Amino acid sequence: MNTKSKQYLMLIGGTVLYSLYASLLLTPAKIGTGGVLGIALSLHSLFNFKIGITSIVLNIPLFIFGFKFLGRKFAIKSGIIVLFSSLMIDYISSLLPNFSILPINDKLTSAIFCGVVSGISMAMLFMGGGSTGGFDISAKVFRNKFKNVQLSHILLIQDFFVYVFVGIVMGPHSVLYALIMSFIRSKTIDTMQEGIASSRQCVIICNNYEEIIEEVNTILGRGVTVLNATGGFSHNNKKFIYVVVQKHQITALRLIIKKIDPLAFVAVSPVNDILGNYKQKSLSV
Repeated sequence: MNTKSKQYLMLIGGTVLYSLYASLLLTPAKIGTGGVLGIALSLHSLFNFKIGITSIVLNIPLFIFGFKFLGRKFAIKSGIIVLFSSLMIDYISSLLPNFSILPINDKLTSAIFCGVVSGISMAMLFMGGGSTGGFDISAKVFRNKFKNVQLSHILLIQDFFVYVFVGIVMGPHSVLYALIMSFIRSKTIDTMQEGIASSRQCVIICNNYEEIIEEVNTILGRGVTVLNATGGFSHNNKKFIYVVVQKHQITALRLIIKKIDPLAFVAVSPVNDILGNYKQKSLSV
């Protein structure tokens, strides 16, 4: 599958999962949350407003803001996601008004499970190039300006501004469970990022360096840096190859090295951040 097909699958799957989370997990458990959805839940408790329609109304000014800073493509994708997910939330809630997957009385289990499901759905939407609207848009704006700050941390900070309102309307216990859910969601997004789009730096000390470089360039599409090296014990001259690849490319790199130079020394370690000319080969949050 090409990257565009993967992105559309991520967007569709993330939209459906987010709608199920909001209608069948979060609302019956009566747990608050941050962002526009948290405000919509509070207004639903106060005035019995429909959660989906309220979310659409609250998102309109934020989409104007997001359209200006993030561009037409992202705004259109996010707008379609918000429209469909909001309609699905109201439709599922009216279709199954008393249905709940989680035990209503066990709010801690509900908070943990809601955090995992919402984290997965939001990570899928971000990797597809969209968002659930609301404060996700402002988080993306901040992420574009401060690339060293993790997106999940921005979302977590923004949530606190909504929790005061949620606490007044739904009670302080609702906020406490919402904080647990937000923390779990943040860690879930980080785990998705680490598992799918993380990078690894590889040090290769070998003899047949030219063939390895050619294969890495051709098969993996990665550039390498080559240095001269001398063995401390054998005093033999070798080549020191440094290359950064994504996690899913490690297996292919190992096969290349094993085929060309089985005696090569290879060290692999994680990379926290990469600046400069480095292109992601997979979807990224």
